Amino acid sequence: MSGDWIESQKNHFDRELDDYAVMYGAETPFHEAMTKRLLEVARPLDGERVLDLGCGVGRVTLPLVKAACRVTGLDFSAVTLEVLSRKVSDLGPAGDFEALCIEAERLEASEEFELAVGRGFLHHLRDPAAVLKRVHEALVPGGRAVFMDPNPLQPAWLPLHLFHPTLSMRVERYLWRGFPGWSRQKLVESGFVNVRLAFAGLVPPQLWGRMKSAPDIEGLLTALPGLRRLALYTIVRGEKKGP
Repeated sequence: MSGDWIESQKNHFDRELDDYAVMYGAETPFHEAMTKRLLEVARPLDGERVLDLGCGVGRVTLPLVKAACRVTGLDFSAVTLEVLSRKVSDLGPAGDFEALCIEAERLEASEEFELAVGRGFLHHLRDPAAVLKRVHEALVPGGRAVFMDPNPLQPAWLPLHLFHPTLSMRVERYLWRGFPGWSRQKLVESGFVNVRLAFAGLVPPQLWGRMKSAPDIEGLLTALPGLRRLALYTIVRGEKKGP
C-alpha cells in the first residue's frame, strides 16, 4: 500500500468506528457461525501465540482469548484497538491480549507465532504478497495462516459494496480480485505449503438463528463442489514448512 492508501483507510475506519462497532461488535448468529467456521479451519490450541491481523473490534480476537490463546491483535486504528482492549478487559484477568498498532506492511516478527488469522483482511491490501511474506516470517516452522475474505463469485456483494454507506468501495475496492484461486496462489507465492481452500456462508444470513438446522444445511451445501464456490466467504489455509 502507498502512504496515501493507508491514510485513507485509517481515516475511513476511525470515522466509521461506531458503525463498524455495531456491525462487527454485536455478533449475530450468522457472524458467530462464520467466525466459528474460520476457527474450525484454524484449529487454535490452548496457549498458542496467535496473531490476529486487522483485528478490528474483536470478532475473532475475543473467541481466541476465551479459548486461552495468547493473542496479539494487529490493527492500524488506535481508537479501534482501544475499544477492543476494553472488551478483553471485560472478560476478566485471565485474558492474554496485546495490542499492536501498526500497518501490516510494517510487521517485523521472526518465528513468534504458531497461528496467524485474519477475517476480512486480505482484500484490503494493495500488496498482499508483501504482507503475506511478513506473516510467513512471523510464524514458527509448522505454523499456520488462515484468512477469511468475501468471495467475489457471490453476486450479493456487488450491490452491498456499491451502495452501503459504510462498506464503501473506497476501502473495499480490492474485493473483486479475491477469487478463491487468487488467495490460494498468493499464499503459495509467499512460501506457504499445504495450501487449501474452504468455504462458508451458503445458508442466507437471515436464516441463522431462526433455523436450528442451519449448521447442518450449511455443512451439506459447502460439501457440494460446484455450489460451494458461490458461498459468501472463501477461507484459505496454509502452513509454514516445518524443520
